[in-house]
This record gives sequence, structure tokens and C-alpha cells, in this order.
Amino acid sequence: MRRFVAMLLLLQRLSYLLPACASLFAAEALYADRGRNAVLLALGLTWNAVLFRWVARRGWFAPLAVVIDVVATCVFLVGVTGACLPGPGTCVSNWSSHALLATGALIGAVCARPIQFAALLPPVVVYAIAHADDLGQRFPPALELAVRVNSYVWFAIIVFFIRRYLAAQATRLDGLAEQRLAAEAERVAERARLAHYRQLHDTVLTTLTAIARGGLDHRTEEVRRRCAADAAYVRTLIRQDAAGPATGLGNGLARAVARASGLGLCVRYAAEALPADLPADVGEAMAEAGAEALNNVARHSGEREAWLTAVAVDGVVTVRVVDRGAGFDPRRVEPGYGLRSSVIGRMREVGGGAEVITAPGEGVCVELRWPDRPP
Repeated sequence: MRRFVAMLLLLQRLSYLLPACASLFAAEALYADRGRNAVLLALGLTWNAVLFRWVARRGWFAPLAVVIDVVATCVFLVGVTGACLPGPGTCVSNWSSHALLATGALIGAVCARPIQFAALLPPVVVYAIAHADDLGQRFPPALELAVRVNSYVWFAIIVFFIRRYLAAQATRLDGLAEQRLAAEAERVAERARLAHYRQLHDTVLTTLTAIARGGLDHRTEEVRRRCAADAAYVRTLIRQDAAGPATGLGNGLARAVARASGLGLCVRYAAEALPADLPADVGEAMAEAGAEALNNVARHSGEREAWLTAVAVDGVVTVRVVDRGAGFDPRRVEPGYGLRSSVIGRMREVGGGAEVITAPGEGVCVELRWPDRPP
């Protein structure tokens, strides 16, 4: 909002300076010496360029910038009456009015309380002193001065209320946006809870129900592995809930752990400091790539246990899937389609990277990074 108001003020000032450029060499120029006209105009253009470069860096007008602008206006009002053409006429009045209007608009924009409109007084006083010889020709001096600065004061007041209105609208829109984001976050959380409930039903509750009805013998190795995988999934949910609202990546990895437990794989999962603003497509890609890496553990490692970790450090999100299985020699065994496409290819599509670290008998570590910043 503030940048928008600053742009309006810049355009308003350009509307005064550009005609001045056009009339620089006109018959009714401000000074008889065209060189002096050019210097005066160059100073005005330079100051306005500096002012709005200042605003572009800060996002709004600094108090010092307003003070400098008021002082520059006062100096201008004195200067244009000091050595102008004989018989000041229209040119001096126009340039003086333009300077007043430009500064008045700036003062009105930055004022937060009515008392701050006192900053309008110095240019008015200087204007009255500089044009003392012109006042009182048609009306009493005080009345004629009031008529001449009327638009200056009201322009500042109008800009003041425009800025306040826009600020109120911006605050209202920000509030609506926050409400919409909160509602969307609640819907995402609700969908995540429903997904977890379904996974609990399909894994933990199914196992417990089968044991309770005598359909499974809890003393067998297969049932013990299945119970261990179900317990690891429940621990994952508890740890995730204790860490606070889950991110899209966190939810995706939790679902990957649940799917892996259905394959009889016990996954030790830990996540820390995952960013809430991670792009949705990146979170989905990393979660799906992690799920495929877990699938490979279940299919090829010969082990029933794996470790899944996710962490964000210095703006880089890293997900690792580690097992202590058979491993392989990457120089002799080319990665299969799952690793090439579902893991490495998927990460490259979102601007990330994947690395497979393995050796015969040493297990496999699949590392996913986003964004891709190789060590």
C-alpha cells in the first residue's frame, strides 16, 4: 500500500516537472538566462530522483527525507523570486504553486495525526514573504494568501485521507488473507488426520483385531515384525503431533512410513525444523521419492528395519533413507528404474538432487536435497 501511494506522489511530481522541461526554452521562462533555468530544473529532477530512490530502498518516506523536501521547497520559493524576469507574472506563480502542491502532498501522505500538519506552515510563511509584493492587489493580503494556498492545504488533507483509507483497506485484506490461510491450514490438517485414521485402521487396528480373534499367532516372527512396524508408525504420529502442526512434507513422509509398515518394514522416523512454506510440489516429490527408497529397502535390502530422517539446515531440506542391508557396488550394478526415475528423476524435476551412497555389505543411504546444493 505504501509503495502504491509513493508511486502516486512520484507521478504527481512528474506532472509538474515534465511541463517545466517543455517550457525550459519558452518565451515565458522563469529566468532570462536559460542556463539558470536548466540548472534549477536539473536540481529539481535530481532531488526527486534521490527522494524516490530513497523510498524504493526503505519502502516509505523517511522523516529526514520529508524535512529535506520542506527545506528545498522553502529555498525554491525564495530563489524563484530573487532574479526572475521583470514583472514576475504567471510563470513564477505556477512554479511556486507546483512546489507547494508537491510538498503538501508528501506531508499529507506521511502525517499520522492532525498535529503533524504543522509541517505545512513553513512553506506557507516563506511563500508569503517571497510574494509580499504581489499580495493585496485584488484582496486584502491575508485573504489573497489564503486563496493562493487553499489548494495546497486541501491537497495535503485529501492525500492524508486517501492514505488512511488505503491503509485500512490493506489491513482488512491482510486480515481476510490470514483467515483464508488459517482455514486452508485447518482443512489440510483435517485431511491429514483422516489419512492417519485410515492408516491406523488398516495397520495397527487390523493387526490387533486379528490377534484378538485368534487369526494371528503373536509368537511367530512375522507377526512380531508386523507389530514392530505398526508400533513404529504410532510413534511417528506421536512424535509428529508433539512437534506441532505438520508440514506437507511431514505428512507425506508419515504416509510413506505407514505404507512401508504395510510391507512389514519397521521404519525409525525423525523430522526436525521442516519449513512450513515448502512448495507443495517439492514436498510431494520428496515424500514420494522417500517412499520409493523405502520400497527398495523392503524389496532388496534383506532387512526389515530402516531409518528415515528429515531436517532443514541453512535453507536446505534433506531427507535420508538408510538401511543396513546387503548394499551393492554402484560401479558394477546400475541403479534400477525406481531409483533413476522415481527418486533421482523426481527430485531433478523440482530443482532438487538425490545421491545414493552404498557399498557391498554396507547398506544403502539415499539422500534427497532441495534445493540442490552439492557439497
